[in-house]
Amino acid sequence: MVEIDSQNEALDRNSSIPLHRQLWQIFKDKIDQEEWRLGEVIPKELDLMEEYGVSRYTIRQTLDDLVQAGFLIRTKKRGTLVRRPKVEQDLSRFYSFARDMSEQGLEPTSIILNLEEIIPDEITAAILKLESGNRVYHLRRLRLVAGEPLVLESSYLAFGSSINLSAYDWRIQPLYEILENHYGLKIERAEEYLEPENLDPETAALLGVEANTPAFRVERLTYNSEGRIFERRISLIRGDRYRFHINLPKVELVTGN
Repeated sequence: MVEIDSQNEALDRNSSIPLHRQLWQIFKDKIDQEEWRLGEVIPKELDLMEEYGVSRYTIRQTLDDLVQAGFLIRTKKRGTLVRRPKVEQDLSRFYSFARDMSEQGLEPTSIILNLEEIIPDEITAAILKLESGNRVYHLRRLRLVAGEPLVLESSYLAFGSSINLSAYDWRIQPLYEILENHYGLKIERAEEYLEPENLDPETAALLGVEANTPAFRVERLTYNSEGRIFERRISLIRGDRYRFHINLPKVELVTGN
C-alpha cells in the first residue's frame, strides 16, 4: 500500500474552489508524479481523512471523481488502486486510432486476426451496394495501447481488384494513409453510429475482460470523394478504458411568426 507523506499539500479553506476539487488535483499530482504508482493500493479513506482534515464524504467524493475519470479503480479484494487513465476519442473530427493515440502520448499497436477476401453478409453487401457474389477484404484487428487490448475492429472494404491489402503489414501501417498515398483513394468523410453492447465470451477474451462487460459498439461508414461507401467498420471498444469527447458549438435558433 502507498504510504502517506506527512508533509502533505495544504488545502486552502478560504478558496472558492471546493475542497474535493483541491484534493482531486493533489491526488492527481501524486499519480502523475508516481508517488502513487500504477497498480498500487492507495491509502485508506480514514487515513486520508486524518491527513487532510476533511470529512469522509469529501474523501469519497474526490475518489469517486478519480474513479470516474479513470485514474483509480475499486476492487473487492484489494481496495482502491491506481490505474491508467481512460483513452479519449474526439468525435468532433475524423478519427484515426494510430494518430489519435500517438497524439495522446500513447503507444498504439495492432494484432492482425484476419485478412482475407470474402463474400460479405447481406447487410454489409447492401450497405456497400455490391452485386451478388462480389467480394470484399475483411481486415480484423485487435488494437492495443502500451500492450493493453482496447478495441476489436472489423473492416469490410470494397475496392474491386485495384488494391491489394495483403501487400502491407497492418500491425504498424495506417490503413487510410496507405489508401490515399499509395492508391490515390480520396477519403471524403465518415458516418459513425454508437450504441452500448455487452461483450460475448469470445470478444471479451480477446479484449482481456470478463464476458458481458459493457462496451461501445461503433459502426463506421466511410465515403470516398465520389460519395460512395467503400468501408463498413464495426469496432467493439472497452467501456472501462474509453471515453468520448465532442465539442458542441452553440447554434443560434431562428424563430418566426
